Amino acid sequence: MSIPKEPRQLMINIMYIVLTAMLALNVSAEVLNAFLSMNNSLNESTGIMDKSNQQLMAAITEQAEAYSQFQPYAESGLEVQKIAQDFSKYVDEIKTELVETSGGLDENGAPVGIKNKDIPTRMFVMEGRGNELEERIKKVRTDLLAQISDEDIRQELAATLPIKIEEIPENSDKKNWAEFKFKQMPVAAVLPLLAKIQNDVEISETSILGYFYKKTGSTTLKPDQFLPIAATSSSYLTVGEKFSAELFLGAYSSTADNISIQVDGRNIPVRNGKAVFSSTAGSLGEQSHRMVVRLRDPVTGEVEKFEKTFGYTVGEKSVAVAADKMNVFYVGVDNPLSLSAAGVPSTEIRVNATGANLNKVSNGKYIVKPTKIGLSKITVSGGGLDPTTFEYRVKKIPDPQIMIGNEKGGEMSAAEFRVHKGIRAHLENFDFEARCNIQGFELTRVPRGGDAQSELNRGGTYAGSTKRLVNAARSGDTYYFEKIKVRCPGDQVGRKMNGMIFKIK
Repeated sequence: MSIPKEPRQLMINIMYIVLTAMLALNVSAEVLNAFLSMNNSLNESTGIMDKSNQQLMAAITEQAEAYSQFQPYAESGLEVQKIAQDFSKYVDEIKTELVETSGGLDENGAPVGIKNKDIPTRMFVMEGRGNELEERIKKVRTDLLAQISDEDIRQELAATLPIKIEEIPENSDKKNWAEFKFKQMPVAAVLPLLAKIQNDVEISETSILGYFYKKTGSTTLKPDQFLPIAATSSSYLTVGEKFSAELFLGAYSSTADNISIQVDGRNIPVRNGKAVFSSTAGSLGEQSHRMVVRLRDPVTGEVEKFEKTFGYTVGEKSVAVAADKMNVFYVGVDNPLSLSAAGVPSTEIRVNATGANLNKVSNGKYIVKPTKIGLSKITVSGGGLDPTTFEYRVKKIPDPQIMIGNEKGGEMSAAEFRVHKGIRAHLENFDFEARCNIQGFELTRVPRGGDAQSELNRGGTYAGSTKRLVNAARSGDTYYFEKIKVRCPGDQVGRKMNGMIFKIK
């Protein structure tokens, strides 16, 4: 770039550079403050979850005191609480050390060194606290799951516990988890990361206590549904700003009838344990809403109130893209995509996709059909917008559950066993319209006191000799379904699935 010779133009250029730098500093400060706000929100959420866990444990203890057979669940529950509390205390010590090392707190209670990146890098990467934290996370996960004696339940819960070490993205240049999470991260960003880890432990504690709670036959409400939540660093971004979000799992009860929610004094209907609030953005600028949640204890009848202010910024010439059902795309199915661009006519918006086919359904609504597993990029431009790219991971459809009727195995009467026409592949908790087909399986009947008989079956419906084996079911027989292969949309070849065992009673 040439340097202007005319002094006045040179001065204007210098002032523009200074102004740009000042604006960058201001935005950076706002983002750092947003991180601190996120940290406070996560701490509040952890506190609420802790109270919920205390109520769960109280109900388990009450049942154990009334019925001695439930005492093992109460003892295991107390151990789960101790494991979670010890770990949370350990993380609190790390947070305290981080704040004190970075200069302590100012008169407003905020860390003095919120912008400091060197201290987290030295503390977590160079001095090894990150590796230590990683090992403690692995250990607390193992210790929590060890409280479940039932192997099947333990494996089922292991798939849902949020406290774990996430995989480092393949395209990351970080050598290990500690670098990936903490290297060159400011103090203001590390604090909510640590708070999120504490929140994950609380939710994991809820899952395990919830299992104990169910086993004791308690009738009070407990969290039974989990919902992915994204806490963004900012609700408004300008061109060039980096978007970041803390992703974690929230827990709630789908059968709750003891919750009421108000926003700005208006009652919001609670359905299946949660409420959906919507509003129309009007004037430009900051918009805020006040939420009040009242929770009635189903045992004591006492009502506890929680309040929180939330909001957003209404701006112009901005674009947002969101996968309608999940934060990933799946091969083989139609993935709905929503796009909004404030201040830009829909006719001027241009959307392109890599690694996927893109079809426009209506204004702001698209269908994405990925062509391969990996990464898909959605680029939005036009109407005065600089090209903006959103990246989504592309995965294959998750493995289905193999079932006979609604059962995955166990005991079944001979009459019920014979009435079914075959086995089926069921996609549990999958929000897309998709069906996996059984390609074939091997069925073995072991009659009481007799020799085993095995037959191969093509497809999921019993046919020929396989059907005769099923029709021969008698009390005391055992049936083994093995070598099961299924094919889901987007699969190039069939998948090998776990087998099933049914005991005829």
